[in-house]
Amino acid sequence: MCKVTIKVVCYKSKTLSNGEHPLMLRITKDGKRSYDGLGISVNPKHWDFEKDRPKLNCPNRESIMMAISHVE
Repeated sequence: MCKVTIKVVCYKSKTLSNGEHPLMLRITKDGKRSYDGLGISVNPKHWDFEKDRPKLNCPNRESIMMAISHVE
């Protein structure tokens, strides 16, 4: 039986020209990871890396949470 997990992560290894980092879907299947962009970026000071969610002070928090909820 193959186990698949999907998680939204802030991709810290890529910095966009505006200083933000893209939000990516991390898809893990049988130990292999692949990433797919959501088309949304966030400033790292507005992202909670422990919970993989936008912080309460994030200006686009509602729209990001809505996009995340449609994915998960």
